[in-house]
Amino acid sequence: MKPWWARLQIDRRTLLKAISLGSLSLLKPASSSATIKFQNDKNIPPNYLQNRDIPGFYIRSAVPFEGVDMSAWRLKVGGLVDSPENFAYEDLFGFKRVKQTSRLKCVECWSAKALWEGFRFQEIIDHVKPDPKARYVYFQSADTYYESYRIDELLRPRVLMVLRMNSQPLSADHGHPLRLIAPYKYGYKNIKYITSITFTEDRKRNYWADTGPYSVDGTIQPGIDHPLDYGKRPLPISGGEVFHFFDKRPDSNPTHEKPVDTPQNKKS
Repeated sequence: MKPWWARLQIDRRTLLKAISLGSLSLLKPASSSATIKFQNDKNIPPNYLQNRDIPGFYIRSAVPFEGVDMSAWRLKVGGLVDSPENFAYEDLFGFKRVKQTSRLKCVECWSAKALWEGFRFQEIIDHVKPDPKARYVYFQSADTYYESYRIDELLRPRVLMVLRMNSQPLSADHGHPLRLIAPYKYGYKNIKYITSITFTEDRKRNYWADTGPYSVDGTIQPGIDHPLDYGKRPLPISGGEVFHFFDKRPDSNPTHEKPVDTPQNKKS
């Protein structure tokens, strides 16, 4: 009997079309200056990760926090699986590596793109062997954020578990040590600072469905985008992953790389 995610036909739901200034996930270049000031409107200590607008790329996080304590970090994978795992950071660099350039589209109506490096979710599945009853995946983050997906959504070709951005290790702003990039979903679905992955039979809700006003599904809808790398000038989008006229379309067969640049031998 095939597992559930191999038999499901992917559907699409309608995203709530509310716009707010809530905390979502987007990016800034890894080379951005560390001296840029935080938008510190609530007397939050400046060493905390928090929302701020940087020319060209914006930073969005659920709540201000000090970042991940790597001395204690492990990726815990469990739930309805045959072989639960606790992956060390170094373990993740042993997975088959993939590079892709993709645009992250924020529900606030802007987008930006980066070169992402990481591994496909299939690597996790191969290691933990989910029970056929498992239909969903629940992610938890170091900053109390949480997100959920159908398993088949995570197996789409351009979904990536990310370790590096723009040829550098992920910065704290962008989700170090591990984040998700699902280019056909709005930015708030692209969870950062991942600490645990749980396979479940029933769907759990996500942070923004509980705190409002966004949907659990989060698929990008047709409308208008204001790409930050195009001066925020409005451009139409048709829904799903965003490609503008100046974006290079992905190859049908992305390049897979051998596991190199582990935390012990990386030079960046």
